[in-house]
Amino acid sequence: MKKILNSLKEYGALISVIIFFSGCMKSAPEFCNFFDYTTLLGKFGTIGDTGANFLGKADTSVRYAFMFALSIIPGIMLSLGIMSVATKLGAINAASKILTPVLKPLMGLPGSATMALTGSLQSSDSGAALARDLYENKLITDRQRTIFAAFQFSSGASIGVYLTAIPLILHGLTVAFLTPLAVIIVCKIIGANLIRFMEFVRFGADSQSNTLDHNCLNKISDCSNKSLGQTFVDGAVRGWHLAIEHMLPNVIMAYVLITILQKSGLMSVIGTVLSPVMNIFGLPGEAFAVLIASWLSGLGGVAVAATLFSAGTLNPTELTILTPAIFLIGAQIQYTGRILAVMSIPYRLYKYMFSISIINAVISMIIMSLLLKY
Repeated sequence: MKKILNSLKEYGALISVIIFFSGCMKSAPEFCNFFDYTTLLGKFGTIGDTGANFLGKADTSVRYAFMFALSIIPGIMLSLGIMSVATKLGAINAASKILTPVLKPLMGLPGSATMALTGSLQSSDSGAALARDLYENKLITDRQRTIFAAFQFSSGASIGVYLTAIPLILHGLTVAFLTPLAVIIVCKIIGANLIRFMEFVRFGADSQSNTLDHNCLNKISDCSNKSLGQTFVDGAVRGWHLAIEHMLPNVIMAYVLITILQKSGLMSVIGTVLSPVMNIFGLPGEAFAVLIASWLSGLGGVAVAATLFSAGTLNPTELTILTPAIFLIGAQIQYTGRILAVMSIPYRLYKYMFSISIINAVISMIIMSLLLKY
């Protein structure tokens, strides 16, 4: 009984502190409002006579973020459903046959890596696993494994992630739907060749040979007997789980981050300090917040970009310039484990992988600026 009374006293003291702190927030300066839980939680949007859809009109709060994320889920389910059907119909195998003659001169990789390479554009996990299998079976050399890792690490699962996340900002882009994706692929190839050149300078030509094993090219083929309809449904179900388990929490995280930056005044500080750097690419300083969020989470970075766009901080041109960079620098922390660790890339090369991702992002913003200018 004594322990129970002591616990009640402790909880009572804690509740009193919370109530006192909440009361103080009412009279605190505005920049301290982000400490107030109710400010972060916000309100659902109001519709009334505004003509708005079910989202309504509200601030960048958790409740609004939740409704906003729900509006994106149908697009994600559709994208993964279509991707599943395309895979079943042999799209990846077709891409493998098309890319084989050009892969070696393009990035210094043998034809045996083609299936893993094209697979990595759809799934970072399957791409990394296949690359490791190729290396262990001596179908690619140590240097080629490093080149492959550089290609995959920057914007891992490019096509899958792009189709998943692009619905959040698609309405704000001023270029064709696939243009940013094309820029992403080009920059990934550039990054892979940077590592290729660095390895050549350090060690000379790669003297190790490869023996092509066609059995390795069939490891991610879809041999299922399911109908196209069921294949689409399975993909849509994966899209639902992805959206609920990953996209929705990341969107909420992004909105909370943006609210804290705005309410604390840090957004203005970021804009002022980094404005000269971002102006090189025709972007406001606040755009740096998008790249920071992207580094932690690709979907979170897209959500931050969508938030800044809806708030008027980014205009359509600026959002378009920034889009490829979001994906090229995205989710570096999780990809360290899901790609570099799975492929057993030496730790000494990690700094190069991170650096190349940043270089790719910079190049992509330059390319997008030139495309929009000319």
